[in-house]
Amino acid sequence: MAAISRNPQNTNSLVANKFQVSFTRLPNTTYFCQSATLPGLTIGEAIKPTPFIDLYSPGDKLIYDSLTFTFMVDEDLKSWKELHDWMRAMTFPTDFKEYRDLPNLNRFAKKPFPQFADATLSLLTSSYNHNYKIKFYDCFPIALSSIIFSSSDSPENVLTADATFRFAYYDIEKV
Repeated sequence: MAAISRNPQNTNSLVANKFQVSFTRLPNTTYFCQSATLPGLTIGEAIKPTPFIDLYSPGDKLIYDSLTFTFMVDEDLKSWKELHDWMRAMTFPTDFKEYRDLPNLNRFAKKPFPQFADATLSLLTSSYNHNYKIKFYDCFPIALSSIIFSSSDSPENVLTADATFRFAYYDIEKV
């Protein structure tokens, strides 16, 4: 009888630069994506008081961290402006027409809730094959970073920006 092997079948580690982001509502931002963060999660806890010490039990809700990614800003500002326009339309700072026009900003806007969009983070193997697909549901932007212009930078310096999103939940699927 053979001994049970406790060694993993796949000894390749996950590599930080083998990923793809797909955000149907943001084609330019997706193309220029440089980094993405797989959000962590925490679970709440319920306290059971006793006369001596408080005891804890698992809670009943997950709390997801924000989804963030960094992208290069193209010279036409399309990657940055996609997010700017989406956020502006959701908050209609000048008139209600901006919110009414939200579904028209992008043909991939979800109907009947155009403020939301789905996103996918694909993790690749060391051979650049798709390994896992992480789908984020009902995403919406909550922050878009500034772009810093500086005359002391060299022309080779690429400008980047960060985008932060909230979402309902994510699923992880083996491809």
